[in-house]
Amino acid sequence: MTQPLQVLLIEDNPADARMIAGMLAQAKGWECTLTWVSDLSAGQDRLLGGGVDVVLLDLGLPESSGLATLQRLLAGGQPVPPLVVLSGLTDEEIAIRALQSGAQDYLVKGQVDSAMLLRAIRYAIGRRQAEEAVTRELLRTRELANEKAVRMKAEGVSEALRRLLEERDQMLAEREDMLRLLAHEVRQPLNNASAALEGASLAIAASTGDAGTGVRTPLARAQHVLDHVIGTLNNALAGATLLTSGSTDVLANTDLHTLIGLVFRDIAVADRPRVVIEWLTETRTVQLQPVLMRLALCNLLFNALAYSPPGSPVRLRIYDSEDPLAMIFEVEDAGDGISAELLPRVFDKGTRGGNPRAVSGAGLGLYIVRKVADLHHGSVEILPNMPHGSIVRLSIPQGVEV
Repeated sequence: MTQPLQVLLIEDNPADARMIAGMLAQAKGWECTLTWVSDLSAGQDRLLGGGVDVVLLDLGLPESSGLATLQRLLAGGQPVPPLVVLSGLTDEEIAIRALQSGAQDYLVKGQVDSAMLLRAIRYAIGRRQAEEAVTRELLRTRELANEKAVRMKAEGVSEALRRLLEERDQMLAEREDMLRLLAHEVRQPLNNASAALEGASLAIAASTGDAGTGVRTPLARAQHVLDHVIGTLNNALAGATLLTSGSTDVLANTDLHTLIGLVFRDIAVADRPRVVIEWLTETRTVQLQPVLMRLALCNLLFNALAYSPPGSPVRLRIYDSEDPLAMIFEVEDAGDGISAELLPRVFDKGTRGGNPRAVSGAGLGLYIVRKVADLHHGSVEILPNMPHGSIVRLSIPQGVEV
């Protein structure tokens, strides 16, 4: 991230405030600026000033306690960014009611470390962004539907206008498909995440001293499920917004090492040792759309890791081409390869492989990669990786106006 994350802590206990500050200071890959206030009124005044990315709220404050603290903050009239509750109470009912009232997460003091706190902040911001994106797309879908109805009532529609309406109809249908897919594919993983986190909470509550396997195992499962949810959200929202609209953002001069670093941090911690990055270029600055390229490379690596034997390496090879002038990204795995029957439609929306090792998904990964290549006027192809596996080669032209 380019700017420090602005964190507002509303906490009346100086010792707890120092503990939270220490946890944020230990965060790797995240730069946080902490503002600490000791009462609710000061917190509301700070929010009125704007610029806060996330709020950490203690429920027990001098002028308020329990859920009333959360409700007073949300009803105060000032904009409230993503909010994470910090409480000394291990009370499942209060936690559920806090989430229903508008909190993004509920953490119990004394059972939180730096990694858990940063993960909660990350997911709180991500969930708020996903909710806002879905809301915007639903509004835009309604606008397109209303526009279609008005235009169809007009008399003497020209042939050019008919073609325009057909294009709008296709765009509207794709948007509706994507939003339906989002609702369907996310519902079950969220239920799984809820069950996994409940198991983790019970294990934490029952543990004494250092957390053992009984705590780490359900937490790891929760992390895995939530990573799957985030991947599905990213792909579905990309398809519903950036990709199906047919519009392209202006290319940006992007530091290649920074982009690859962000992609690497998107990989699950347990899978990172399997990813081998081979730098075969001295180029540092490239022209591309960094958000879309990050999404495309993540999808290629996620697929390769899922369809390769456990523990086997996955290689990301980066080099440049002189004729034509392009930046090449290759992802190589040692899996079973892609069957000849599946190969002609592997980049189509909804296509899924039959490898039992892979986590089931929406079949959007390679479709997103192809759309990103198209928007860059580039190409993507799949080559055999002898004796086992596949190589996916993504070529992004350089020095070309898109």
